[in-house]
Amino acid sequence: MTNEPRRGTMSSKAGRSAFAFLCVALLSGCSENIVRPPEPEPLPAGRPPLASLGKSMISVPISVDLSAMLHHANDEGVIPKKFDHWGAHIKSPKGMDFKYYAERDDFAINPSGTAYATSSEGERSLRDWWKGMTATGSSVAVSAGVRYKAEVHPSVHTAGLPVHCGEGSEWPRRATLDGSVAMGIAPNYNVSASVIGVAMNTIDQCLIRPADLDPTQEVRQRVADSVRVGLTRAVAPINAMTVKSQVEQVWNALRTPIKLDQDMWLQLNTDMVGQSGVLKGGPVVEGEIQLVANPVVVRGSEPAAVAATLPPLGMQAVAPGFRVAAEVQLDYASLSQTLASRLKGKQLQVKGDVVKITNAAISGHGGNQVVLRIDFTGDAYGHVYMIGRPGMNVLTQTVFIGDLRWDPATEQLLPKVASWLYNVTFRELVADQAVFGVTSETDRIKSLLAAALNRPLSPTVSMHGTVASVQGVNVSADANALHVQLMSEGTLRATVGGGN
Repeated sequence: MTNEPRRGTMSSKAGRSAFAFLCVALLSGCSENIVRPPEPEPLPAGRPPLASLGKSMISVPISVDLSAMLHHANDEGVIPKKFDHWGAHIKSPKGMDFKYYAERDDFAINPSGTAYATSSEGERSLRDWWKGMTATGSSVAVSAGVRYKAEVHPSVHTAGLPVHCGEGSEWPRRATLDGSVAMGIAPNYNVSASVIGVAMNTIDQCLIRPADLDPTQEVRQRVADSVRVGLTRAVAPINAMTVKSQVEQVWNALRTPIKLDQDMWLQLNTDMVGQSGVLKGGPVVEGEIQLVANPVVVRGSEPAAVAATLPPLGMQAVAPGFRVAAEVQLDYASLSQTLASRLKGKQLQVKGDVVKITNAAISGHGGNQVVLRIDFTGDAYGHVYMIGRPGMNVLTQTVFIGDLRWDPATEQLLPKVASWLYNVTFRELVADQAVFGVTSETDRIKSLLAAALNRPLSPTVSMHGTVASVQGVNVSADANALHVQLMSEGTLRATVGGGN
């Protein structure tokens, strides 16, 4: 900032004479056109808090091996492979005498998972299983192929002859056994499983006539009831499993600050755990736990790692996305240099009077405002002060000085000594140049985050992240600098072992 000579600073008579001669030579009527208002009195310090970016989600893949369940389900001692009621007829509730035979293949797990909602009939049937908790989770489907046959006892309706399907020259009728096992993760990270349905679904119907002699429905129900009893026993080993170790390793690893650059650290600040509610695949079922975080970039010496016990698993999920709050500072010295380089040499002409800008500077004023000092020479000589408030243009990623106005002392002085300068054109000229880009800062933060989010955190835990964008979203001013709040949008996964 240029400090031009002030009246009264020359103590000698010769100095005063030289100054007077300079005024006469350069500025007609100089004694009436010198503009030197006092520097504005600073307002109380402080700036508004930066806006919260909300919660972020860090996904943690988990897996549950259901091989033990399949082993038990395919054990004939748990679930029969043959359902042999061919030796004697059975009387149905409708009075029909029939017999049947069915045999199944091994059970396999359907690779797709299905989520069930809290408002469905499934919630009421699972209430005891979840012991009053809100039911969110998924169902794992198991299925096996079935072949069956049936015979209706001879009666007056069959002209004294047995009626059958799948027997003799007919191929055995085909069907499937379909079981649904509800699975979820309890608040203590134990796996919970319960059979919520078993059905035998026929592919080939027994087309026995008349229709009221068709025993298919009875056969389906009897086989399904038998399988359900066995499948309930088969899922018992699942309830002895836990995923706590998998989640705890990630939770502990993320508590340590991550170095981004010299004196710059990423703190993830995980504080809650939720779950996505869907488990799928097989025989290793995969799901996702969500660590809820408030990530921020801090400057200075390395922050201390925060020790915290893994909290109970919550049921609510967090909106996907990993958002990091960061802040960059635009110091006033650099801003002044940029502003001066843009304004130096620019002229303002009002009718016959002209001034030429010789310097410009910006400084903090307090109250989330800044002061702009503009030095000039020409048909008026001196400086003026303007006051404005920083704003953020998120579309252009620039910081501007808005609401630019004369400071009170300048506003009182200008009409008296240089009224022609007291116009909106001067302020508009300055405002047009008081715009500062932040792209270089956002690009730098983006590069640092991308490197930091793809690295091992410990011998067993690694991070895999993306940074889709980094942009300025807010700005505020204090006595030393403009503070630009940045928001990073992306994703983050933390895996245990060799997961990707």
